[in-house]
Amino acid sequence: MEVSEVLKKAWSAVEDAGLPSEIHETAFREAVRLLVPETTAPAAPATAPRVVKPAGNGSTGSSGSGSGGSNGDAGINVSEAEIYDKVVAQTGVDRLKLEDVVHLDGGVLKVSIPGIKLGKNNAEKTRAIAQILTIVRGFGLDEAETSVEVVRAEAIRLKCYDSANFSSQLGKLSGFVITGSGTNRRIRSKAAGIQAFPGLVDSLLGES
Repeated sequence: MEVSEVLKKAWSAVEDAGLPSEIHETAFREAVRLLVPETTAPAAPATAPRVVKPAGNGSTGSSGSGSGGSNGDAGINVSEAEIYDKVVAQTGVDRLKLEDVVHLDGGVLKVSIPGIKLGKNNAEKTRAIAQILTIVRGFGLDEAETSVEVVRAEAIRLKCYDSANFSSQLGKLSGFVITGSGTNRRIRSKAAGIQAFPGLVDSLLGES
């Protein structure tokens, strides 16, 4: 079964179960494990990058198929150092600060900052997660577009996921474009989002 299909079915099962939000993360992880018993599912399943050339014109790349590079194996097989180097080169963000914001954990790209420090409310926190993952995956993994489901999984892990308002929260994301529908939605950064990234990192670390 394709990774995207596993994620869709797992999340659908969690929503259909009507479970309390505080156990969504555990339920999602277990649903993935049950759907793919032969593998050990990560707490927040990530999607593999596509091999595309980094863009030099203010975007995080492009793909002829438009699929954005979120289908494939569930692990990231590049090093943290390589990811950091590429993101720094394309955005100008401070390397040491970037290392405090995002990291690899068992082949999964995760936000290092606790959810409580990502914003004043769930909407701000969710948008911060979306910006971080889209920029870092875009440049660090040469991913043309980032699946909204990756952002959803990380928001659940960081306990700031608001299922009723998740879509509208992302809809107010500035400097990014969201395409597709349902679980096939994807996020792509525009020039404004890329330029704002160093400032976002500073603000999240309390240095602005």
